[in-house]
Amino acid sequence: MNDKNILSVENLSVHFEGFDRTVVAVKDLSFHVRSGETLGIVGESGCGKSVTSLAIMRLLAKSARVVSGTIEFEGRNLLSLSEKQMRGIRGNKLSMIFQEPMTSLNPVFTVGRQIAESIVLHQGKTYKQALVDAQGLLELVQVSDPQKRLANYPYELSGGMRQRVMIAIALACKPRLLIADEPTTALDVTIQAQILQILKDIQQQLGTAIVLITHDLGVVAESCDRVMVMYAGSKVEEGRVADVLYRAHHPYTQALIRSLPAFVEGDAEQQRLAELPGIVPTITPQAVGCAFQSRCSRAVAACASAAPIALQAGDAHRYWCRAE
Repeated sequence: MNDKNILSVENLSVHFEGFDRTVVAVKDLSFHVRSGETLGIVGESGCGKSVTSLAIMRLLAKSARVVSGTIEFEGRNLLSLSEKQMRGIRGNKLSMIFQEPMTSLNPVFTVGRQIAESIVLHQGKTYKQALVDAQGLLELVQVSDPQKRLANYPYELSGGMRQRVMIAIALACKPRLLIADEPTTALDVTIQAQILQILKDIQQQLGTAIVLITHDLGVVAESCDRVMVMYAGSKVEEGRVADVLYRAHHPYTQALIRSLPAFVEGDAEQQRLAELPGIVPTITPQAVGCAFQSRCSRAVAACASAAPIALQAGDAHRYWCRAE
């Protein structure tokens, strides 16, 4: 890992336009990813993690629009590129592992064809040459009998195997940055550990930077260098993993940590996990104050009307709050 930023997101805001209202999915979000590092983005469902990744990939739904901000990848603002220019980057230097491998893989094409497609498109190889590379990629992601798997269809594979195929497709052109959106969702713990180890091994071999999107703080602790905690489309805390997980300052981050069984102390009768009341609110452009204040036990009067302020918790460790 070095100090050069491969990805810089500045003041990104994404809105979804509905029939009767506009919903803010991402609000004034800024973060960076250095070459060769793994950044974890964590938060409960509805916090804007996946929308952020789709904005980076320029794959947002038609109802969504980027209303402000820049997304610089290797010094180029992806938001200013044409779709043709973006296709030259997407799947080539910038790749993504999507959340649901069964719905992301095409059921009518073989595994080999789906992996070979981007190799033919971006590297100019013949289909026969691309299949050879595809077999090597399946070996890299530890798929058993890779030559045979090239002829399989997605429905013939287990969930863990399909996830490995998705990783192989994402790595086909040796990307500089890999976005992994919940790569271990719906997999048992043994397969989860294998998938995370594969990502680590690949990073060491290829020097790929990784953005790992998850709701699982255990995955963050195991796999990431830094972590960014999101709530209601905004960043609430960021820093090195050890700083954020063991010296959390924001009430939301603290609530997430208290909900983990590993952090619950006391005898068996007292080991009830902490609950966070309510749900992530729907944010509109007119919303003011802190989005978390209605669920926060430490909220003060200013939280309802004034935006959170940036506070320094230590070297490279910041959080956004007024309840201090």
